[in-house]
Amino acid sequence: RLPLYILHEEAAAVFTQISTYYTIKNLFSHLEIGLNATFQRDKAIARFCREQDITWQEFPQDGVLRARRDRRDWDQAFHIFMLSAQAKVSLSAVQSAVLPDALSTPAVPAEFLENVPEFQPGGETTARRYLHSFRQERAVHYSRHISKPGESRRSCSRLSPYLAFGCISARQVWQFVEDYAAQSPYSRQLKNFQSRIRWRSHFIQKLESDFRLEWLDINRGFAGLVRGRDPEVFAAWSQGRTGVPIVDANMRCLRATGYVNFRMRAMLATFWSFTLWQDWRIGAQWLAQLFLDFEPGIHYPQWQMQSGTTGYHTLRIYNPTTQSERHDTTGAFVRTWVPELAHVPVPQLYEPWKMTALEQTWYQCRIGEDYPSPIVDVEKANRENKDIYWAFRQSEAVQNELPAVWKRMCLAEDAAAYKAGIRLRQGWKSA
Repeated sequence: RLPLYILHEEAAAVFTQISTYYTIKNLFSHLEIGLNATFQRDKAIARFCREQDITWQEFPQDGVLRARRDRRDWDQAFHIFMLSAQAKVSLSAVQSAVLPDALSTPAVPAEFLENVPEFQPGGETTARRYLHSFRQERAVHYSRHISKPGESRRSCSRLSPYLAFGCISARQVWQFVEDYAAQSPYSRQLKNFQSRIRWRSHFIQKLESDFRLEWLDINRGFAGLVRGRDPEVFAAWSQGRTGVPIVDANMRCLRATGYVNFRMRAMLATFWSFTLWQDWRIGAQWLAQLFLDFEPGIHYPQWQMQSGTTGYHTLRIYNPTTQSERHDTTGAFVRTWVPELAHVPVPQLYEPWKMTALEQTWYQCRIGEDYPSPIVDVEKANRENKDIYWAFRQSEAVQNELPAVWKRMCLAEDAAAYKAGIRLRQGWKSA
């Protein structure tokens, strides 16, 4: 057995300390596509390695190509990587160094070590257990339940935290599915899941192409589109007190467990960006703190896609009532997380503000007292804000940015489809 040292400190400071006791020749790490903070950390480590004549080798996990200016040949390179042999390391030949007591770093904060029962447990062993149970049984309803806020908690793979923390790699997952998909009774579901692994890497590549997506609009032409920064609106949305049940249920669930499915995340984003007409950066920063599986390369491009700041994606504004009717048909998910509405039946549960005074008494929920009135008129706000957005999206500033955005962010076939779609829409408009 070899000792494992966990040092809680800025990386450059740790390696500077270690280098006073040992001569470092090689540094091995995962290749991380992260935030501006981690990018600046990596640049500091790169400088340190150059100054100390250290060979730093990074190992990719996701099929993401470093330092690419465009997406030419990306798909081919992704599939080659995913099917390539995984590195095998024998620890039997490794000699362990003993770090001196004089080397000190701040203690790991107690909250980092606290066990939260509502969160998925960590570790590679647990990750592999999730992967096996998904292949063997849970995948049976994967495609059918992927958008349902309650059922998806079991039917989805739930591997995203382990991928985000590096407990298991996308290549390991891809090859595991590749080996079993053909012979599995759930082959179609597994192939659908596999396509989302590719989709995941495709989005992470976007952040690798431009790390500033954390705060800059993908389409710089949207810099002039002003949305709000209202602290009262933020308080209602972030605490699950908007008065819109499916929105509040998902926010409360996310705060408690660190997880909601993709469709519900998209709904939270469009509700913030379009229904409430607030700056996407504030919403993105808040949810980044809540997601147990926070992956910057998914998070920021997706927030911009849902907020419409790419200028080319199909605009989707998720209507909360429609999402409830389609994906929480019995109301079980909402009642679990919004107990104020526990006695309200479907369909009143979806729009409780429409209940009469007598119904509110029957169902033991007074709107405005036991549960908030809606913070906005959802349909009216969506309609008005969508009109503002579309007028801006057709502006010269946004349209002129599109060729550069397609080159930097899109696969060739996607860019061609977007261009064709825009030409078609412009033809409709002129007609």
